[in-house]
Amino acid sequence: MISWWGLFRNALWIVGLAVSLAAWSYARWWAQQNRVRLRQVINMPLFVVPFSAGLALFSLGLALSGRRWWEIAAWAVLTVLCVGQGVYSWLTGRRRDEKPALQQHAKRP
Repeated sequence: MISWWGLFRNALWIVGLAVSLAAWSYARWWAQQNRVRLRQVINMPLFVVPFSAGLALFSLGLALSGRRWWEIAAWAVLTVLCVGQGVYSWLTGRRRDEKPALQQHAKRP
């Protein structure tokens, strides 16, 4: 018999890692296409928001899979920090216009 709770817990951290890897891959591709240093792209909300969301899902999945109280607490704190970083980056990215910032970093041939 399938443990649906166990499937859900493990699917969370697997999907979280997949989202983080996809965000990293996209940021690296975008930096290469626009001839920008990866370091600059990593600081943009274009990368930080999905990467933080992926890390939040990863840490939430591990918090739900934890066996000891301190393990659950540590993963829960990391989840809250990742969500906070993602929300902060999203809000600051919305306040300033993102498109001019992306166009400013992009070098046209």
